[in-house]
Amino acid sequence: MMAMTRQGFEAKVGAVLRDHGVGTTADLTDELVAYWTGRRVAYVLINESPSGSSYEEFVMDDAQWRIWRSWLEAWIDSPTFSVRH
Repeated sequence: MMAMTRQGFEAKVGAVLRDHGVGTTADLTDELVAYWTGRRVAYVLINESPSGSSYEEFVMDDAQWRIWRSWLEAWIDSPTFSVRH
Protein backbone atom coordinates (compact mmCIF):
# COMPACT_ATOMS: atom_id res chain seq x y z
CA MET A 1 0.00 0.00 0.00
CA MET A 2 1.27 3.44 -0.94
CA ALA A 3 1.73 6.00 1.84
CA MET A 4 -1.01 8.58 2.05
CA THR A 5 -0.10 12.10 0.97
CA ARG A 6 -1.10 15.21 2.89
CA GLN A 7 -3.19 16.31 -0.08
CA GLY A 8 -4.98 12.94 -0.18
CA PHE A 9 -5.63 13.04 3.56
CA GLU A 10 -6.97 16.60 3.41
CA ALA A 11 -9.22 15.72 0.46
CA LYS A 12 -10.80 12.85 2.45
CA VAL A 13 -11.13 14.78 5.70
CA GLY A 14 -12.32 17.91 3.90
CA ALA A 15 -15.11 16.01 2.14
CA VAL A 16 -16.42 14.60 5.43
CA LEU A 17 -16.17 17.93 7.24
CA ARG A 18 -17.98 19.76 4.42
CA ASP A 19 -20.77 17.17 4.55
CA HIS A 20 -21.16 17.45 8.34
CA GLY A 21 -21.31 21.24 8.37
CA VAL A 22 -20.16 24.12 10.53
CA GLY A 23 -18.94 23.29 14.02
CA THR A 24 -17.79 19.75 13.21
CA THR A 25 -14.18 18.88 13.97
CA ALA A 26 -12.16 15.84 13.06
CA ASP A 27 -10.59 14.75 16.36
CA LEU A 28 -7.26 13.62 14.93
CA THR A 29 -5.46 13.08 18.27
CA ASP A 30 -6.03 14.17 21.87
CA GLU A 31 -4.22 17.41 20.98
CA LEU A 32 -4.94 18.01 17.28
CA VAL A 33 -8.26 18.70 15.56
CA ALA A 34 -9.16 19.76 12.04
CA TYR A 35 -12.11 21.74 10.72
CA TRP A 36 -13.41 23.03 7.39
CA THR A 37 -12.99 26.80 6.86
CA GLY A 38 -15.31 26.87 3.87
CA ARG A 39 -12.33 26.64 1.52
CA ARG A 40 -9.80 24.29 3.11
CA VAL A 41 -8.96 22.06 6.06
CA ALA A 42 -7.43 23.97 8.99
CA TYR A 43 -5.78 22.54 12.10
CA VAL A 44 -5.79 23.55 15.77
CA LEU A 45 -3.64 22.30 18.64
CA ILE A 46 -5.52 22.07 21.94
CA ASN A 47 -3.50 22.47 25.11
CA GLU A 48 -5.26 21.42 28.31
CA SER A 49 -4.02 22.81 31.62
CA PRO A 50 -5.41 23.21 35.14
CA SER A 51 -6.32 26.81 34.28
CA GLY A 52 -8.28 25.79 31.17
CA SER A 53 -7.83 25.06 27.50
CA SER A 54 -5.88 27.06 24.97
CA TYR A 55 -6.13 26.78 21.21
CA GLU A 56 -3.34 27.44 18.73
CA GLU A 57 -3.57 27.44 14.95
CA PHE A 58 -1.36 24.69 13.53
CA VAL A 59 0.14 24.70 10.04
CA MET A 60 0.26 21.22 8.51
CA ASP A 61 3.07 21.68 6.01
CA ASP A 62 5.12 18.90 4.44
CA ALA A 63 7.57 18.79 7.37
CA GLN A 64 4.74 18.47 9.91
CA TRP A 65 3.01 15.90 7.72
CA ARG A 66 6.06 13.64 7.94
CA ILE A 67 5.93 13.87 11.76
CA TRP A 68 2.15 13.33 12.10
CA ARG A 69 1.49 11.02 9.13
CA SER A 70 1.41 7.68 10.98
CA TRP A 71 -1.14 9.01 13.52
CA LEU A 72 -3.27 10.56 10.80
CA GLU A 73 -3.21 7.42 8.65
CA ALA A 74 -4.37 5.44 11.70
CA TRP A 75 -7.13 8.00 12.31
CA ILE A 76 -8.48 7.42 8.77
CA ASP A 77 -9.08 3.77 9.74
CA SER A 78 -11.09 4.76 12.82
CA PRO A 79 -12.17 8.41 12.54
CA THR A 80 -13.77 10.39 15.35
CA PHE A 81 -15.61 13.69 15.12
CA SER A 82 -17.08 16.24 17.52
CA VAL A 83 -19.43 19.17 17.23
CA ARG A 84 -18.03 22.30 18.84
CA HIS A 85 -19.65 25.67 19.33
